[in-house]
Amino acid sequence: MFPIMVDLSDKKIVVAGGGHVAYHKIQHLLKYHVHVHVVSPTFHHRIVELANEKKVTLIQKSIEYEDYKDAFFVIAATNSKSVNDQIANSAKPHQLVVNTTDPQKGNCTIPASFNRGKLVIGVSTGGASPTLAKQIKNQIAEQYDERYESYLEFLFEIRETIKQHISDPQEKRKWLKKAVDPIYLSSTKEQQRFREQLESVWNHDLL
Repeated sequence: MFPIMVDLSDKKIVVAGGGHVAYHKIQHLLKYHVHVHVVSPTFHHRIVELANEKKVTLIQKSIEYEDYKDAFFVIAATNSKSVNDQIANSAKPHQLVVNTTDPQKGNCTIPASFNRGKLVIGVSTGGASPTLAKQIKNQIAEQYDERYESYLEFLFEIRETIKQHISDPQEKRKWLKKAVDPIYLSSTKEQQRFREQLESVWNHDLL
């Protein structure tokens, strides 16, 4: 499968199923500030809590094609393999479908992942071993700790500044490469010094 990041904002997302597996998939989706439609005859009490918080919309019925025919992303997470397979088989070619009971019958999978602000790292074994994927994810998460959240904000700010004020491609690459020096990871003092150095460059160019 081809690794890709997908913007789900303003997209219709349907989760078929209201049990434990569905709840964990919904939890993962909500980290990305999306709204989820959940279709199931019954719901795990934690899913009901999410609905009370207006984070998901509950549709209490057995899943039918009409419920997901216009969805951008569908997660088949019922407790029935045959129902999950039917959802995957009936979805349109342009729809993204995860089949939780048989990943090979969907056209995408959800990797084990974690966020540090703008930094998103996902690990997939192609369905071979989700347990190993989670283990590798946890190991990487220890290395890329909470410091990276503010560090990515700094790098984003610097990149936007460089794009705005420096036109020479070689000069851009030089400053972008310099910004990822580990010295700027934890030190706000060094980050400010970098800003000042960068500002002196474009101010000099204006003279």
